[in-house]
Amino acid sequence: MKTKNIIEKTLEKFGVEKELPGRGDLSEKEKLIKLASETASEEKSLSEFGDMKYQIALEKYLEANPGKTEKDFQDLVIRIPLEGGGSAKIIKFSDYKDPAKKVKDIDLASLFTPGKTLASLTDAERDQVNLLLKLTLGSKD
Repeated sequence: MKTKNIIEKTLEKFGVEKELPGRGDLSEKEKLIKLASETASEEKSLSEFGDMKYQIALEKYLEANPGKTEKDFQDLVIRIPLEGGGSAKIIKFSDYKDPAKKVKDIDLASLFTPGKTLASLTDAERDQVNLLLKLTLGSKD
């Protein structure tokens, strides 16, 4: 299967009707590549820092676990489950909500006489409606 066919099948699979051309003139390309890359000395510095952090973690592990080896430490690090967010406990707020409490309904019509339109509201009534809407929907101020 040719590459073009593979791309077309993939786009079709994800519901993309057509490819869109890129925008821009790529004038920022070199600047972005330079920003995302390190010099050899920076790369070495990062590598040394990572090695130092590894060594500190290994020493702590060996102190806390007599009889264990570096291979045990590596196996432990490799087996850290990431699919569930690591070791952090995930809290679902829906598990703790009170089913007896529900979202309160706002009945603006009960504040006014039946059949009254927004245009016929007094300034005080409009202020009251605006306040209720701000409290309900949040203010953008």
